[in-house]
Amino acid sequence: MALSAIGWVDGITATGVVLIGCILGSYFIYKSRKLEADVLFHIGLVTIFAGLAFLGVFVDFLIVLGTGRNIDNSTGIVGLLSYIWIAPFIVIAIYVGSELIIPEKKWYITTVFLILMTIFEILIFLDPLGSFNFVPPKGGSGTALIDYNVKLTSPAGIFMIIFIASTVLFLGVMTLIRAIKTTGDLRKKFLLLATGMFLYAIFGFMESLTELGFLLIPVRIGYISGPIFMYFALKE
Repeated sequence: MALSAIGWVDGITATGVVLIGCILGSYFIYKSRKLEADVLFHIGLVTIFAGLAFLGVFVDFLIVLGTGRNIDNSTGIVGLLSYIWIAPFIVIAIYVGSELIIPEKKWYITTVFLILMTIFEILIFLDPLGSFNFVPPKGGSGTALIDYNVKLTSPAGIFMIIFIASTVLFLGVMTLIRAIKTTGDLRKKFLLLATGMFLYAIFGFMESLTELGFLLIPVRIGYISGPIFMYFALKE
């Protein structure tokens, strides 16, 4: 069976997010070494992990192109391929935000999130089918990609809501407040950083919790724009 139009949109945009995330992240890491900027190095890691958060869709797309059928998702592998990268993504993002906003507390805050994200990883590995809603293609295998999002009522879903809310409130809002309290070039940098963090959180939230159809295009463009704003905030 032929892949539907929405299947092509889903696969191509997911491929773009994975490739752009890995390429941009590697570039940021390269620049961090030249500039001796540790924060930019961590932003590079965040960008790579954010791109890999679409690995499940990307792999399913490649398998459909190669075999005409979807990946065997009887064990929930599609969800796991994507969500295993959420933990390092959030922990490093929290570390970067703490370093910039309240550096004296960064290790306390990062340690708390490290523990919470470890629990999240254990939960999704122990019960992937209970942690995610999987929607197989309505037209049969190979007509579209497997859609998936977190079950809000599952333990993993509750953790995800906490993480997204924390990212928005702590990284986005706190950085925005810091921008308001500063002036000149420093204000501009904090505004860019806050914008990047909001883009990550808001579009990531939309992607994780609902079926988007053709809205995948602007949502995924918005999602991958996050690290670009963060890079311009921290490149100097």
